[in-house]
Amino acid sequence: MRLNDVLSKRVNNVSESATVSTSAKASKMASEGKKVINFGVGEPDFTTPGGEIQYAFDQAKAGFTHYTPSAGYAELRTKISNKINREKHDLKGENVIVTPTKFAINLAIMAIADEGDEIIIPEPYFLSYPEICRIYGVKPVEVPSNPDFSLNIENIERNITPRTRGIIISNPCNPTGKVFSPEEIRSLQKLCIDEDIYFIQDQIYEELVYEGRVQDVLELDPEMKNTILISGFSKSYAMTGWRIGYLVSSPDFIKAVDKLQQQTITCAPSISQKAAIFALDDTKSPKEMKEVFRKRRDLVVDIIKAIDGLTLIKPEGAFYVFPSYDLNLTSSKFCQLALDSYGILLTPGSAFGKQGEGHFRISYALSEDKLREGLDLLEKFMIDQRRI
Repeated sequence: MRLNDVLSKRVNNVSESATVSTSAKASKMASEGKKVINFGVGEPDFTTPGGEIQYAFDQAKAGFTHYTPSAGYAELRTKISNKINREKHDLKGENVIVTPTKFAINLAIMAIADEGDEIIIPEPYFLSYPEICRIYGVKPVEVPSNPDFSLNIENIERNITPRTRGIIISNPCNPTGKVFSPEEIRSLQKLCIDEDIYFIQDQIYEELVYEGRVQDVLELDPEMKNTILISGFSKSYAMTGWRIGYLVSSPDFIKAVDKLQQQTITCAPSISQKAAIFALDDTKSPKEMKEVFRKRRDLVVDIIKAIDGLTLIKPEGAFYVFPSYDLNLTSSKFCQLALDSYGILLTPGSAFGKQGEGHFRISYALSEDKLREGLDLLEKFMIDQRRI
């Protein structure tokens, strides 16, 4: 009997993560002695700040190595709500559930959509959104954005059906680095309120904004009746391995998703929660990392714009660029050739939706020396390909 014959449709309908699999491929090649410049990595290259590590270590030694309340430590939930309030809102700890980063997306989809329902996902998108929908039998409705990656509100509205349960975006956007304007977000959020569907803003890169600002989603919906906010500590504090994030919505919604958390992972890791408690008082580290990333962003943009055959919209946030190219190659083939011929690991744009075809994603979460070396190889690769 073949394995696929005994596995569930849920497993067979889901694709592996392109970013995780490419990073695994880079590690394998490196273990074989091959040199690879890994532009596919989706995490900061910094180590978690020392204060967070030491505080978590001390808390572990003090005995905080057991289950926590399923929704998270009350202190952490309150500190998260205070961070979001910014002295303008009245969120409480009961508006927050602490959960491992990407699992917040799973909780949101599980809670709002049944099998056969639909979630609208503007392109290009974080590649896990449609796959998470498929895990639960929910139909991802992928909607192209404008050529400059701004949201096409009219196109989104045309795709709303009686089965639509919500719209999800990342802001700043992975893979484009786009920071959606307050006007775009207010228009999209108003559409969700008018249609009585959920607006989900995944703002995991919220501390890495170089131009513009991430729109405060509580302005239009202070009671969060139609709004779900997702964020965490992975990108801002270089805490990807701690797997700690949160979901924010109305108290009733939080009670509902807490039932799902209780019956799945029970709670987020206790030590990670303690590190997050410390992190929320650490305003220095995110700012320092942001300035390093801003400098790298400017370096990468300047170099790529000088390479013949590549076109780039300057990103306003996160740590990615999403160039297009003028070669007659699919993005998968383009990235495969770049890896095989020059050891440059890129993520194909098609992983982020149909609108991503003809593009590739570069993460600039690398040292400046590695960035210069990798981009020099990319230019040589483009020269070779344009001669063919």
